[in-house]
Amino acid sequence: MQFRLLYEGELLPSGNQCRPSEKHAIRRSFHPQLRRLWSAEKNLRELAKRRCEEDPRPVNQRPNPITDQERFDFGIKATGERWSRAGFELVPLVTDEMALRCSLDVLLLRPELGQKQILQRGGTDGQIKTLFDALRLPESLDETGRVVPQIGETPFFCLLKDDRLITEVRVTTDRLLLLPNQGNVKPNDCLAVIHVTLSHKNARAFDNWFG
Repeated sequence: MQFRLLYEGELLPSGNQCRPSEKHAIRRSFHPQLRRLWSAEKNLRELAKRRCEEDPRPVNQRPNPITDQERFDFGIKATGERWSRAGFELVPLVTDEMALRCSLDVLLLRPELGQKQILQRGGTDGQIKTLFDALRLPESLDETGRVVPQIGETPFFCLLKDDRLITEVRVTTDRLLLLPNQGNVKPNDCLAVIHVTLSHKNARAFDNWFG
């Protein structure tokens, strides 16, 4: 499975320069894209419906979804409740139990660069670490900057349960001239295109999940 996530706006290096609330603002920009992915991608819809059928409660205590959409909605809700933390019902795509390999190929446009550079894993800078933090679910309310779910954020969709599940990274950086619909560019502005490739450590298991 392959797809792309987009981010445009200010991107500060991780650490003292980038506060949890600023990372969570980036996380919020990925949420509607991932929500759309789950809704539009046939294999993810089937995965959600399968989770509906795996409800651990006795059959006579479960809701009785009838349509495919009801089964999908119930599966997503069950997933959100399972990963509930920090005041959010969270739906991560990449988790330990799925044993997915998650490869990221990031195009990062920034205003200060005058020529193209390619970074391999181990050479990523603080801005990339900020993106990684924003791609994973928050572990506590402190990691959201004490921000609670807003309208349309229950459940809340994230790419990763943990950023250690990223198995490979390639980053290409180049010059940003302007962000779309902006008249000038600020020093920390960026446009990030994140190409996500998911595969399973076991090809047959991957086919079972997404075949």
